[in-house]
Amino acid sequence: LTFAAAFVTLATVNGTTNTDTSGPVDAGRRKRKKQHTRDELIRHAKALFAERGFAHTTTEQIAEAADVSQRTFFRHFASKEAVLYGDQAELRALVRSAFNSRPPSEPVLAAVTEAILAVADSFERNRELTLLQATLAANDVSVSTYSRAVVQAEWEHDLIELVSGRMNVDPATHPVPEILAGAAMSALRVAMRRWHTAGGVESLPDLVRESLTAIASLADMASS
Repeated sequence: LTFAAAFVTLATVNGTTNTDTSGPVDAGRRKRKKQHTRDELIRHAKALFAERGFAHTTTEQIAEAADVSQRTFFRHFASKEAVLYGDQAELRALVRSAFNSRPPSEPVLAAVTEAILAVADSFERNRELTLLQATLAANDVSVSTYSRAVVQAEWEHDLIELVSGRMNVDPATHPVPEILAGAAMSALRVAMRRWHTAGGVESLPDLVRESLTAIASLADMASS
Protein backbone atom coordinates (compact mmCIF):
# COMPACT_ATOMS: atom_id res chain seq x y z
CA LEU A 1 0.00 0.00 0.00
CA THR A 2 1.09 3.56 -0.61
CA PHE A 3 1.33 5.86 2.37
CA ALA A 4 -1.90 7.62 1.40
CA ALA A 5 -3.82 4.37 0.90
CA ALA A 6 -2.49 3.00 4.17
CA PHE A 7 -3.60 6.19 5.96
CA VAL A 8 -7.12 5.92 4.56
CA THR A 9 -7.30 2.25 5.49
CA LEU A 10 -6.14 2.97 9.04
CA ALA A 11 -8.51 5.86 9.40
CA THR A 12 -11.41 3.71 8.24
CA VAL A 13 -10.55 0.97 10.72
CA ASN A 14 -10.33 3.54 13.51
CA GLY A 15 -13.74 4.95 12.48
CA THR A 16 -12.45 8.44 11.74
CA THR A 17 -13.67 8.68 8.12
CA ASN A 18 -17.21 9.39 7.06
CA THR A 19 -18.09 8.92 3.41
CA ASP A 20 -21.71 9.92 4.01
CA THR A 21 -21.77 13.63 3.29
CA SER A 22 -25.51 13.92 3.59
CA GLY A 23 -27.03 15.47 6.65
CA PRO A 24 -30.35 16.72 8.01
CA VAL A 25 -30.42 19.53 5.44
CA ASP A 26 -29.95 17.12 2.52
CA ALA A 27 -32.50 14.69 3.96
CA GLY A 28 -35.02 17.49 4.36
CA ARG A 29 -34.41 18.68 0.81
CA ARG A 30 -34.94 15.18 -0.58
CA LYS A 31 -38.15 14.81 1.41
CA ARG A 32 -39.48 18.14 0.13
CA LYS A 33 -38.55 17.24 -3.45
CA LYS A 34 -40.27 13.88 -3.15
CA GLN A 35 -43.41 15.51 -1.76
CA HIS A 36 -43.35 18.13 -4.50
CA THR A 37 -43.18 15.43 -7.18
CA ARG A 38 -46.04 13.55 -5.53
CA ASP A 39 -48.16 16.71 -5.32
CA GLU A 40 -47.48 17.52 -8.98
CA LEU A 41 -48.50 14.04 -10.07
CA ILE A 42 -51.76 14.34 -8.13
CA ARG A 43 -52.43 17.82 -9.52
CA HIS A 44 -51.85 16.87 -13.15
CA ALA A 45 -53.71 13.56 -12.80
CA LYS A 46 -56.73 15.40 -11.43
CA ALA A 47 -56.66 17.86 -14.34
CA LEU A 48 -56.31 15.10 -16.95
CA PHE A 49 -59.04 12.94 -15.42
CA ALA A 50 -61.40 15.92 -15.43
CA GLU A 51 -60.50 16.85 -19.00
CA ARG A 52 -60.20 13.47 -20.73
CA GLY A 53 -61.92 11.07 -18.41
CA PHE A 54 -60.34 8.32 -16.32
CA ALA A 55 -60.32 5.60 -18.97
CA HIS A 56 -58.73 7.85 -21.60
CA THR A 57 -55.88 9.04 -19.39
CA THR A 58 -52.69 6.99 -19.11
CA THR A 59 -49.98 6.95 -16.47
CA GLU A 60 -47.56 7.98 -19.21
CA GLN A 61 -49.59 11.12 -19.90
CA ILE A 62 -49.74 11.98 -16.22
CA ALA A 63 -45.98 11.56 -15.87
CA GLU A 64 -45.33 13.66 -18.96
CA ALA A 65 -47.61 16.44 -17.69
CA ALA A 66 -45.74 16.44 -14.37
CA ASP A 67 -42.40 16.45 -16.25
CA VAL A 68 -41.19 13.17 -14.75
CA SER A 69 -40.59 9.70 -16.12
CA GLN A 70 -43.19 6.96 -15.97
CA ARG A 71 -40.77 5.09 -13.73
CA THR A 72 -40.91 8.00 -11.29
CA PHE A 73 -44.71 7.87 -11.41
CA PHE A 74 -44.66 4.24 -10.31
CA ARG A 75 -42.22 5.01 -7.51
CA HIS A 76 -44.99 7.16 -6.02
CA PHE A 77 -48.18 5.42 -7.12
CA ALA A 78 -49.00 1.86 -8.12
CA SER A 79 -51.82 2.81 -10.49
CA LYS A 80 -54.09 5.55 -11.85
CA GLU A 81 -56.57 4.70 -9.12
CA ALA A 82 -53.91 5.23 -6.47
CA VAL A 83 -53.01 8.70 -7.74
CA LEU A 84 -56.70 9.65 -7.90
CA TYR A 85 -56.86 8.83 -4.19
CA GLY A 86 -53.45 10.29 -3.49
CA ASP A 87 -54.78 11.97 -0.34
CA GLN A 88 -55.51 8.62 1.30
CA ALA A 89 -52.58 8.62 3.74
CA GLU A 90 -53.44 12.10 5.00
CA LEU A 91 -57.11 11.19 5.47
CA ARG A 92 -56.26 8.02 7.38
CA ALA A 93 -54.01 10.03 9.66
CA LEU A 94 -56.84 12.53 10.12
CA VAL A 95 -59.26 9.78 11.18
CA ARG A 96 -56.80 8.49 13.76
CA SER A 97 -55.99 11.94 15.10
CA ALA A 98 -59.64 12.96 15.36
CA PHE A 99 -60.62 9.72 17.11
CA ASN A 100 -57.70 9.78 19.53
CA SER A 101 -58.41 13.41 20.45
CA ARG A 102 -61.81 12.46 21.86
CA PRO A 103 -62.08 11.98 25.65
CA PRO A 104 -61.86 8.31 26.74
CA SER A 105 -65.13 8.66 28.67
CA GLU A 106 -67.04 9.60 25.52
CA PRO A 107 -69.29 6.89 24.00
CA VAL A 108 -67.36 5.10 21.29
CA LEU A 109 -70.04 5.82 18.67
CA ALA A 110 -69.63 9.55 19.35
CA ALA A 111 -65.86 9.25 18.88
CA VAL A 112 -66.35 7.41 15.58
CA THR A 113 -68.84 10.06 14.48
CA GLU A 114 -66.38 12.87 15.15
CA ALA A 115 -63.60 11.00 13.33
CA ILE A 116 -65.77 10.52 10.22
CA LEU A 117 -66.96 14.12 10.41
CA ALA A 118 -63.32 15.26 10.38
CA VAL A 119 -62.96 13.49 7.03
CA ALA A 120 -66.21 15.05 5.79
CA ASP A 121 -64.88 18.50 6.70
CA SER A 122 -61.71 17.74 4.72
CA PHE A 123 -63.83 16.62 1.77
CA GLU A 124 -65.74 19.88 1.97
CA ARG A 125 -62.53 21.92 1.94
CA ASN A 126 -61.34 19.95 -1.09
CA ARG A 127 -64.71 19.91 -2.81
CA GLU A 128 -63.36 19.81 -6.38
CA LEU A 129 -61.25 16.71 -5.81
CA THR A 130 -63.95 15.02 -3.73
CA LEU A 131 -66.55 15.58 -6.43
CA LEU A 132 -64.17 14.27 -9.09
CA GLN A 133 -63.48 11.13 -7.05
CA ALA A 134 -67.18 10.56 -6.46
CA THR A 135 -68.06 11.13 -10.13
CA LEU A 136 -65.38 8.76 -11.39
CA ALA A 137 -66.33 6.12 -8.80
CA ALA A 138 -69.93 6.34 -9.97
CA ASN A 139 -69.04 5.92 -13.64
CA ASP A 140 -65.91 3.77 -13.79
CA VAL A 141 -65.85 0.19 -12.53
CA SER A 142 -62.12 0.16 -11.76
CA VAL A 143 -62.37 3.34 -9.69
CA SER A 144 -65.44 2.06 -7.84
CA THR A 145 -63.70 -1.23 -7.12
CA TYR A 146 -60.55 0.51 -5.89
CA SER A 147 -62.58 2.85 -3.70
CA ARG A 148 -64.33 -0.07 -2.01
CA ALA A 149 -61.53 -2.64 -1.93
CA VAL A 150 -58.67 -0.33 -0.98
CA VAL A 151 -59.70 3.13 0.23
CA GLN A 152 -62.78 2.24 2.25
CA ALA A 153 -61.32 -1.07 3.38
CA GLU A 154 -58.30 0.72 4.85
CA TRP A 155 -60.51 3.22 6.67
CA GLU A 156 -62.67 0.41 8.02
CA HIS A 157 -59.58 -1.48 9.18
CA ASP A 158 -58.36 1.64 10.99
CA LEU A 159 -61.74 2.16 12.66
CA ILE A 160 -61.84 -1.46 13.83
CA GLU A 161 -58.42 -1.02 15.36
CA LEU A 162 -59.36 2.29 17.01
CA VAL A 163 -62.68 1.06 18.38
CA SER A 164 -61.28 -2.21 19.71
CA GLY A 165 -58.46 -0.29 21.37
CA ARG A 166 -60.90 2.14 23.01
CA MET A 167 -63.12 -0.75 24.17
CA ASN A 168 -60.10 -2.86 25.14
CA VAL A 169 -61.45 -5.90 23.33
CA ASP A 170 -60.12 -8.32 20.72
CA PRO A 171 -61.86 -7.60 17.39
CA ALA A 172 -61.36 -11.24 16.40
CA THR A 173 -63.71 -12.38 19.17
CA HIS A 174 -65.80 -9.28 19.93
CA PRO A 175 -68.33 -8.29 17.23
CA VAL A 176 -68.87 -4.61 18.05
CA PRO A 177 -65.69 -3.03 16.55
CA GLU A 178 -66.18 -4.56 13.10
CA ILE A 179 -69.95 -3.99 13.08
CA LEU A 180 -69.57 -0.36 14.17
CA ALA A 181 -66.78 0.32 11.66
CA GLY A 182 -68.81 -1.26 8.87
CA ALA A 183 -71.89 0.74 9.81
CA ALA A 184 -69.89 3.98 9.89
CA MET A 185 -68.48 3.34 6.43
CA SER A 186 -71.95 2.49 5.12
CA ALA A 187 -73.23 5.77 6.54
CA LEU A 188 -70.42 7.64 4.83
CA ARG A 189 -71.16 5.94 1.49
CA VAL A 190 -74.85 6.85 1.73
CA ALA A 191 -74.01 10.47 2.48
CA MET A 192 -71.48 10.64 -0.34
CA ARG A 193 -73.97 9.15 -2.79
CA ARG A 194 -76.66 11.65 -1.79
CA TRP A 195 -74.17 14.51 -2.00
CA HIS A 196 -72.93 13.48 -5.44
CA THR A 197 -76.43 12.86 -6.79
CA ALA A 198 -77.37 16.41 -5.78
CA GLY A 199 -74.36 17.77 -7.65
CA GLY A 200 -72.27 18.46 -4.57
CA VAL A 201 -74.29 21.55 -3.64
CA GLU A 202 -75.46 20.40 -0.21
CA SER A 203 -73.34 20.44 2.92
CA LEU A 204 -71.46 17.15 2.97
CA PRO A 205 -70.72 17.27 6.72
CA ASP A 206 -74.45 17.73 7.40
CA LEU A 207 -75.33 14.75 5.24
CA VAL A 208 -72.65 12.64 6.91
CA ARG A 209 -73.86 13.61 10.38
CA GLU A 210 -77.42 12.71 9.41
CA SER A 211 -76.31 9.30 8.15
CA LEU A 212 -74.20 8.60 11.23
CA THR A 213 -77.08 9.61 13.51
CA ALA A 214 -79.14 6.89 11.84
CA ILE A 215 -76.77 4.27 13.31
CA ALA A 216 -77.84 5.14 16.84
CA SER A 217 -81.51 5.05 15.82
CA LEU A 218 -81.16 1.39 14.80
CA ALA A 219 -81.15 0.40 18.47
CA ASP A 220 -84.51 2.11 18.95
CA MET A 221 -85.99 0.03 16.12
CA ALA A 222 -85.18 -3.14 18.05
CA SER A 223 -87.39 -2.10 20.96
CA SER A 224 -90.24 -0.55 18.98
